[in-house]
Amino acid sequence: MKSIISGAAGILVIAGTLPAFAADMTIAEPPVETPIVETVPGVYDWGGFYVGVNTGYAWTGVNSDGPAPAIDQRTGGFALGAFAGYNFFNDGWVYGVEADVKHDFNNDRFSSGGTTYEAETNWGGSVRARLGYAFDRTLIYGTGGWAFTNAALENVTTGVKEKDTAHGWTVGAGVEQAFTDTVAGRLEYRYTDYGSSDIFQAAGRDGDLDSHSIMLGVSMKF
Repeated sequence: MKSIISGAAGILVIAGTLPAFAADMTIAEPPVETPIVETVPGVYDWGGFYVGVNTGYAWTGVNSDGPAPAIDQRTGGFALGAFAGYNFFNDGWVYGVEADVKHDFNNDRFSSGGTTYEAETNWGGSVRARLGYAFDRTLIYGTGGWAFTNAALENVTTGVKEKDTAHGWTVGAGVEQAFTDTVAGRLEYRYTDYGSSDIFQAAGRDGDLDSHSIMLGVSMKF
């Protein structure tokens, strides 16, 4: 009888401890899968300060008025220069200001009405506004502003030579490609009208200068 009572008491003790034991057990939950996040490439930021160098070819028109025979000559030569500017970037639009300086290796000798002349342009430059639209790393832009050039005309027959710094306006367009976050390349065309110039006094007449140029450049953005 005592054994039966002892066995029953043991069963009751074990039954009493089961809820506490069950409460201490940790229920394993299934692992939570990490969500896959798609990375969207960022849009290239064209804003900031930049400097660069460029080279290309320029054609200068030397055109005189006055008595015949008129001078109507287009000289040509390579050009080498540098530029710097600052861009603002807003919702795809790129706008800013740029200045450049270049040296034209532009020296031609020609004849007009039996007189031999030699015309040249050397140092020149411009200060311009730029406005364009960027398709991520590709920028298409227009530009325009003030320009100058140092020019000379020599009457080889008489030995008279006149020099002048001509001023005028310039306008053009280009395309620019960002190869890295800091390095970009560009191709740009510009037309420049320098207006009348005193160099034509060497020919005893009035005249004006203009220019077409195609320049290839590379720049670094900071």
